[in-house]
Amino acid sequence: MNSLNALFPENLYHSYIIEGDPDTTVFDLRDFLVSRGEINENNQDILCQVYDSFTINDSRMINEWHSKKRIDSYKKICIIGAKFINNEAEKALLKVIEEPQAETHFFIVVPNSQILLDTILSRSHIVRIHSKSNIISDKIAENFYKSSKINRIEIISKIIKEHDDDKNSGSLRFIATELVNNLEKIIYNKFENDKLNKNIQFILLELNKAREYLSIPGSSTKMILEHISLVL
Repeated sequence: MNSLNALFPENLYHSYIIEGDPDTTVFDLRDFLVSRGEINENNQDILCQVYDSFTINDSRMINEWHSKKRIDSYKKICIIGAKFINNEAEKALLKVIEEPQAETHFFIVVPNSQILLDTILSRSHIVRIHSKSNIISDKIAENFYKSSKINRIEIISKIIKEHDDDKNSGSLRFIATELVNNLEKIIYNKFENDKLNKNIQFILLELNKAREYLSIPGSSTKMILEHISLVL
């Protein structure tokens, strides 16, 4: 609680992006705001929810909640956590972030703010709570890049198995996106030293496409990662 108090000023900004564990940070934040007297947890002025994968329907529900008037004198607070948010859901969510009602505040908890659109990030304050997820992804990416094509397929199979082989799993799409992001860092370092290399240019383009495809609902995470494993 004390650590959160240091991160959030007395006068809250209208929207925050918080890098942390969605499964725990959402509820820690809710309890913190209740203890500080910002909200009353027993009425409809607070929306607190964790999503594995945040969809367009979830954004529409939040838009509907946002349109309702406050019930009492407390602030209206929306706290959501998501392991992954697809682009169409972000664009719908952007509307309420751009034009929030008075005394309404949004807190969006994600493992890594890089999964969000720049337009959302530019309209929010970013708060980072320490997480080991990036360290793990860095190691996975380095191992993936150095492995043979056959071993890369084995790594992909292990990742898929760990996340229940669900193509719409938010945690799976987050891990896949993190892998793509960290592979891009590795390849870009090579590009800096060899900017005329057509193969490196091609790989960077394919990584960018992969990240875009991962944000499309229903796309096959497995097929996207297998394609990347072949082009590296």
